Order: sequence, then structure tokens, then C-alpha cells
Amino acid sequence: MNLQFFAAETGLTKMDDLGEIKSIDFVNRFEAGIKELLALLGVTRLEPLSQDLKIQTYKWETDVKDGSVAEGEDIPLSKVTRAKDKDYTVTFNKWRRAVSAEAIARHGASLAIDKADNRLLRQIQGNLKSKFVTFLGTNPTKIKGVGLQKALAQSWGKLNTFEEFDGADFVSFVNPMDVATYLGDTKVLADASNVFGMTLLKNFLGANNVVVLNAIPEGKIYSTAVDNIVLAYLDMKASDLGDIFVDFVDETGFISATRGRTLRNATYESLFMNALVLFTEIPKGVVEAMIEAEPIAPDDGGASK
Repeated sequence: MNLQFFAAETGLTKMDDLGEIKSIDFVNRFEAGIKELLALLGVTRLEPLSQDLKIQTYKWETDVKDGSVAEGEDIPLSKVTRAKDKDYTVTFNKWRRAVSAEAIARHGASLAIDKADNRLLRQIQGNLKSKFVTFLGTNPTKIKGVGLQKALAQSWGKLNTFEEFDGADFVSFVNPMDVATYLGDTKVLADASNVFGMTLLKNFLGANNVVVLNAIPEGKIYSTAVDNIVLAYLDMKASDLGDIFVDFVDETGFISATRGRTLRNATYESLFMNALVLFTEIPKGVVEAMIEAEPIAPDDGGASK
């Protein structure tokens, strides 16, 4: 018999490769989403965490001298100090999921893994945004404004009184219902883009950047300098976990993925881990504006007609 043997084509995707391919795809999509989010906000400050997973916030301390100085006398020095405030321990996040043999057989390995991945990505993104909103509301400088437009204007005016933010770019975060209430039937006069579940409105009501975010409480606006927003993260590929629990990691080390078969229940398990938080370095550098209702004009009983 004249038997011919052919080697498998180079680069052929085999069943055993699906776990690796999907892991790489997951971590790369997560990294891309984070980078798009930072680009949307204009954030450039990335701070790798130390092994204790601590982040440090700061506060302003002022020592203002009496300005009533007689003619010819020395003017006393007033002092503003950026001092350490509270520190926080970043939560180490772990997500585990499993795909059953039946699901793989019914839908195929690629589809069964993809659907679970997409759901998990949305959940991780949601957690990151919720924690960020918590930091925005930790200890802000509070003001009020009548209606969305005036509240935004007051916020940006207040930020410009902070000397540390002189010349800085600002960003405001608003609830979509407050934007909807203001707009009504009015056309949106802004360039809109959507990233990471946030909508960026450029040049909205004269403001440079306004981000629409569900997690912002209705009736409130949070504004701060872009430089006050920091992404702190543990580099998963550089930590001691790398040789034990980390099989795949994105280029930045934001998140890791590990996959494997579980024979006792015929499932294919995935483990994802990260320690990542988006926070405001100076909580008092966040302005929280309460949107007050427009006053109702008194009814003159038709006298004006």
C-alpha cells in the first residue's frame, strides 16, 4: 500500500488551543477597554501598586495669615501644604467561572466561552466604575446650582479657584437622567462618543468634557481636574503570582487569566484576577454640585394675557 502522511498545517487552531486563544483575547480586550477609558477621560497617571496594595490620598492644609498689614511692614507668609490624608487598601479581585461539557457540546467551545467572557467583562467594568464613583463622593467640596447648566458652570468656576489646578483640564460626571431632563426636545449640541459604558459629551453647555455615567447619583454632578484622577494597579505579571496562578496576562499586567479542565464535574474553568482601582488623589479637589430645581413662576391668574 502506498500510504501518504501529511503533517498538520502550520498555525492550525486545534481544540487544545481554544483555552489559550480565548484567554489572550479576554485579557487583551480588557486592556483595550481600560486604555480607551483613560483616553476618554484624558487620564495619563498610571501608578503601579506595591505588594501591600496601598494607595495614598492627599489633602490641602492652609495657614492663612492676617492680611491687614500696615504700610511699610513685612507681609507675613501664608502657606498651603499638600499633606497625606487617608490611605486605602485596594481589593484583590478574583472571578471564577465554569463552562459545562454539555454547553460546549451544544454550542461549541468558542461560543460557550465567548458568551461567558462578555458577561464577565461587563461585570468587571461595572465594578471599576462603581468604585470610582465612591471615590468621587468620599470627601468632595460641595456647592449648589439651579439646573444642570448653572450647576456645571458653578462646578467649573469652583475648580478654577484651586491654585493646584491652575491651567488644568477638567472633567464632569453627570447622571443620564439629568442630561435627559435638561435636553427635552433640544438637539444635543455636542460630539458624543461611548467607551466602557460611559458617554463623553464634548463641548456640552460650554464645558470641555462631560461624561454621562449611570453610577452617578441623580441630581448630582462631580467635577475634578483630569490630573487628579489616577489608575492604580498591581502588575499581575510582575508579582509572585506569575509562576503560580497566572497563565496569561495582558501587555500592561492589568488582569490575568488561568484556565483548565475540572475532571470531577466535567467543566472547563477560568480564573481571572486583578487589583485595579480608578481614584481621585485629592478628594477635596472633587467638586460635588447639587442640582436644584428651577423656581416655578407664580401664577398671575391670566392677568398677563
